[in-house]
Amino acid sequence: MAIDLRITVRERLASGWLFPAPHKVWAGKGTGHVCVVCGTTIAPSEIEHEVVGPTTVWTHLPCYSIWREESQAHKQANGTDGTDYLFDLRQIVRNRFANGTLVVLPHDKSWTGLGVSDICAVCSTPIFAAESSQEVIGVRRAHAHLVCYQAWLIESIMTRQLEERSSAEPHDGAP
Repeated sequence: MAIDLRITVRERLASGWLFPAPHKVWAGKGTGHVCVVCGTTIAPSEIEHEVVGPTTVWTHLPCYSIWREESQAHKQANGTDGTDYLFDLRQIVRNRFANGTLVVLPHDKSWTGLGVSDICAVCSTPIFAAESSQEVIGVRRAHAHLVCYQAWLIESIMTRQLEERSSAEPHDGAP
């Protein structure tokens, strides 16, 4: 089981489906969240890690340990922090902003849950019921794969900052 889980984590890190595990997490008793690594519910009798990254996810203690080890191995093997996969997704997001087929996120309020059998708002591929996905609160049709949401959020923040800077600059004819 642990070997299969390691292989799954490696594949997810390589594809960008799972972001590299951060060093700092919050730990406590299980609260019934679904583990992003193994996909099973974290019982109250188990230790649960709340992992804050591009989105907040939860893991069992042993699953987090495997995820952390595989994240370190991924970084050493690839010589990167594991965020290269975002480059292409961020370009997709920028293109979709430009052609009006994706909205700039107005905020970073969202929640993580199991897939909703929907189409990802970013990459337009299916989100399967067994996958973890992100739902943006208050935005119509706003379900996305975790990694797609990460790219969407980063580009939205950058776009909003650029718009704020340009609106703060003096315009011709301004006193």
